[in-house]
Amino acid sequence: MPGGTQSQSRPVQARPAEPAAPAPPCPRHDPPVSRAPAPPPPPSLPPSRSRRLFLRAAFALGVIGGTATALLPVLRADPRTAGAPPAEAAGPPPVPAKGAELFDEMYGGRHIQGTDAGVLIDGRPLHVMRRADGSHLSVVNHYESFPTALATARAAVDDLGGAQLSLAGPAFH
Repeated sequence: MPGGTQSQSRPVQARPAEPAAPAPPCPRHDPPVSRAPAPPPPPSLPPSRSRRLFLRAAFALGVIGGTATALLPVLRADPRTAGAPPAEAAGPPPVPAKGAELFDEMYGGRHIQGTDAGVLIDGRPLHVMRRADGSHLSVVNHYESFPTALATARAAVDDLGGAQLSLAGPAFH
């Protein structure tokens, strides 16, 4: 061929074949040869679900514990002594402080006894509070002041009429 190159054919020599390396076993198609079967993994919950279950359980335990604590005094109460006055209220009135007013009288069919520090009406405690100006008020007449604890007790008897004071005194309210 004029002006061009000619290609000559050369004989192709085949290379000798190399020994092939053994192929690794395919886990999909070939069973493992000498391994024991692995146990299946335990089922697991998604993280958000397990946290939610934990919080629900903690809340339920809190509610149960709070309810049990609130009901414990009711469950421990002796039904035979439910209507009796408390033992500490049945005794004599508190010992008056030096210069304090001590009284023990019948007023309006009720037995009033006490001091400036504490008052009993028919053996039940009347919570009396002393104000900063020296006057007194009670839980029965909470918005009215009286000059002495005795006047406060008399006003409470007038307001109570025939009703009894509650046994749940200041310690329970």
